[in-house]
Amino acid sequence: MKTLKKVSAKQTTKLVTFVLFLTLLFSGVQTNAQILVKGVVKGKTATETEVLNGANIYLKGTAIGTSSNKKGEFTFPRKLKIGDVLVFTYLGYEKKFVKINNDATNLAITLLEDANEMLGALNTNKRFKSKRKQGN
Repeated sequence: MKTLKKVSAKQTTKLVTFVLFLTLLFSGVQTNAQILVKGVVKGKTATETEVLNGANIYLKGTAIGTSSNKKGEFTFPRKLKIGDVLVFTYLGYEKKFVKINNDATNLAITLLEDANEMLGALNTNKRFKSKRKQGN
């Protein structure tokens, strides 16, 4: 039958100290830093810059998102990782992609006016005539 070695109090103290040191060392490492993102969305036209009420903000590749309030302010509903990409959209403005980094806690986003073309009927004096058969 084998006997167990007795461990001295000095060895036990060294082992406990070493384990605590490793725990403290690796607990400070931020491999997946989480960032809460807030900000304001504005739209710039040829004549003015105004806040955008109801601008869409979503995480690229997902359905997770939010929209801006009357003051153009937003708070993203979950914390984001460094490297995630937020997409900002608003009707009549160009999409904007923003990559999240360490400084992305409070964003000020300005969307530029998109070149819009209205589609519709041409202006003409010719009257419309139905092609349906007139029946009784």
